Amino acid sequence: MKSKSTRTLIPFQVFGLWVVVKVVQEDPGKPEVHCPKGGTMVYGEVVASGDGFDPEARQFRPMPAVGTVIAVEESEDDLEGHYFYLNDQEFRIVHLEAIIINFLSDEGQA
Repeated sequence: MKSKSTRTLIPFQVFGLWVVVKVVQEDPGKPEVHCPKGGTMVYGEVVASGDGFDPEARQFRPMPAVGTVIAVEESEDDLEGHYFYLNDQEFRIVHLEAIIINFLSDEGQA
């Protein structure tokens, strides 16, 4: 699977309610989100996502589109999601429930 925006080859497929994001270290050009309790916000560009099937609800849920930017909150004690490095870039595999905000793309699509 190849993302047009990152041109990074992700060597696996993602299922269900999981999303793979490339961690964005620089300003993503979106509003900065702040946690009132001081939690760290991590931004990432979606490079792959599951089909959105929620087995507990027995229905499909909307998933962030490839190329959009999402934000997740991390505590000082825990990283959010699983992580890996590919070509010196950090990626996270996060669950849909961990995503606080999904910024709309320039075309107005999520």
